[in-house]
Amino acid sequence: MIKYIFAFVIIIAIILVAITVGANNDQVITFNYIIAQSELQLSSLVAILFGFGLILGWLITGFFYLKLKLKNITLTRQVKRQTQQINELTTSLDKAAQ
Repeated sequence: MIKYIFAFVIIIAIILVAITVGANNDQVITFNYIIAQSELQLSSLVAILFGFGLILGWLITGFFYLKLKLKNITLTRQVKRQTQQINELTTSLDKAAQ
């Protein structure tokens, strides 16, 4: 439930930022990138760069989340294997002691 509320708040924040950026910046500027240049409205350029940064941030966060998730899976398997080995050793020691 908290996850859905958090997602809703993020979506509302993005919409508010987009409306705020688009409402006040109607200047036309020349944007130079490595191989070309184009003329864009400042609001469009800010919205594009904001969206690009948002997507890039999600991708980087997703990569590290996936990496940690895989590490957690391997460590969980290792703990289960070691627990099983400990149980086998204790039962064999108990049988040998009797």
